Amino acid sequence: MLGFYNVSRSSAFAPTETANPRLIYWPPTQVGKIYDHVVVTSGWLNIRSMTWSPSGRYLLIFGDIHEGSVEPGMTQSFNTLIIDMENGTLAYKFNLDVGSVGAFIQFAFSSDETKIFYVNAPYTGYIPMVYSVNLDGTNSTLITYMNSTAANSMRTPYLIDVTSDGYLIYTSCETTYNWTTGQYNYTNYIWKYALDTGEKSLIVKLEGIENLITSLSASPSSDKIAYANGSDIWVVDINGANSPVKVASAYGGKIVTFIDWTNNGTMLTYSEVNATIEASGLYMKWEASLRGNVTAVNVDGSNHRIILNDAYGLVWSPVNDSLAAYIMFQQPDYWYGYPYLIDFNMPITPYPDSDGDGLPDPAEIQFHLNPLDPTDLEKDYDDDGLTNREEYIYGAGIDNPDCDNDGLSDGVEVKVFKTNPRKTDTDGDGVADGLEAAATGLNAFVSVLPEGWIRMTLEWKGNRMYVSTNSSVLGVVFNSTSMALSISVGGPDGSTGIANISIPVSMISALSNVKVTLDDQPIDFQISQVGNYAQIYVQYHHSYHDLTAHLSGGGGIGGVDLTGILSYWWLILSVGIVAVASIIAAIIVKRG
Repeated sequence: MLGFYNVSRSSAFAPTETANPRLIYWPPTQVGKIYDHVVVTSGWLNIRSMTWSPSGRYLLIFGDIHEGSVEPGMTQSFNTLIIDMENGTLAYKFNLDVGSVGAFIQFAFSSDETKIFYVNAPYTGYIPMVYSVNLDGTNSTLITYMNSTAANSMRTPYLIDVTSDGYLIYTSCETTYNWTTGQYNYTNYIWKYALDTGEKSLIVKLEGIENLITSLSASPSSDKIAYANGSDIWVVDINGANSPVKVASAYGGKIVTFIDWTNNGTMLTYSEVNATIEASGLYMKWEASLRGNVTAVNVDGSNHRIILNDAYGLVWSPVNDSLAAYIMFQQPDYWYGYPYLIDFNMPITPYPDSDGDGLPDPAEIQFHLNPLDPTDLEKDYDDDGLTNREEYIYGAGIDNPDCDNDGLSDGVEVKVFKTNPRKTDTDGDGVADGLEAAATGLNAFVSVLPEGWIRMTLEWKGNRMYVSTNSSVLGVVFNSTSMALSISVGGPDGSTGIANISIPVSMISALSNVKVTLDDQPIDFQISQVGNYAQIYVQYHHSYHDLTAHLSGGGGIGGVDLTGILSYWWLILSVGIVAVASIIAAIIVKRG
């Protein structure tokens, strides 16, 4: 039997003081079962570039986007996402054919935000072309070939931008063979192309592969172009009337890519990457070469400084001087780039926690959780009695209820027997934990309930006991000699702990004989009989305590009637018992 359900889809949110930067998108997680096996698929991203629409409403994210599926063979892959940044939802996802464009790829929106412009470099022919598509990826239309001569090939990168007044700006590095010298000639161009008329005019022309243009961006006012040739950054009038002016150079001879303007036109930012310019164009030895710095400089060359590490591809919001999107590398996945939103007017978090659930994004990603779902940490995907947060803390797995295969579910190991869910034989005596636990005659089942509660079902000699609590449970011991059930509980200081304990009346002589202690000190409690069960209700101030119900009396305060507190009725419903394996030695008796 195959069944599955979807965990809520990821979405983008504006940065906050507690999550700045904030992850913009993460593929939806799916959880389900194939026969009796729990399956959790989380998907992954490796983003290469991002582009804002002119109004700031849309953000295009391009790269490797993989969405997992519970059903075998149903994994989907995309390379283009359009995020609606007004509400943080995914507007469109599709695949664009970009051919052999390479790592440094740029996109541009039309001024009316109805189309996206991009470059397709076919694997045969070697002449890249500019295309447009609708926002949903349909209606691919050829705009222009990028070459301007009879060049037989062109060199990467292929860069484009679109101005607010309807001009396509693009680069081309064209190669021709010189039969006299026996060498190739390289000529680099920046062109201005009128989208309405197809008229083309030259902005910049540079000779030599060493002058390969590695980045390009039109100013917000559409009157200037910022570009880089290798390590140097230049600004030129868009009409080509004046000579280019050098603004700055990259630190340490690194290559400049992904230049962008702040929306007030006073500052440039760019990525510094580990790459080289060779006869074949811009070249990287491996993908991790993209991991470098994002650097800022004023257009007049002043205030040159690094603003982000382990990042690239920063693009500024067109409507907010402090807000930008960029691609972050995070440990331990330095091969993968993740899309983040950052506000430079707010404190920057060194370990982002985008959903504010207390676990940083890298840890969630590594543990196959969703870093944009604040609820997934408190869920129990594999129904073993441990929340996903506890699975992370104890090093267990969110898709395996018995990580060490010793016959005890992970929740029972942690909360009842205090054994290690990752070790088959915690005490190293040669007997598996499941066999030792079974020797006590005590079977156990732990489940996670709504709103952070847990429920434990214990069975001893055919008698079922139930414990439901909003506390963390660090262990349970039943002493069959003194007839005392002890629960190690904990929780945030200052908050209120609640425990409901249901005991068969056959295990006690009278309700008045039951006593309850907290750390061996008597504590007030309430008790009543409902059917064949004595139900005990007790409140306490959270810290870490040993809460003990003495079924045969001994040191506690007498119970009072439980009438009126059965709003917690759902906590004491009977549940099925999951039996543990067969029997050898005792763990409870040893502690008893």
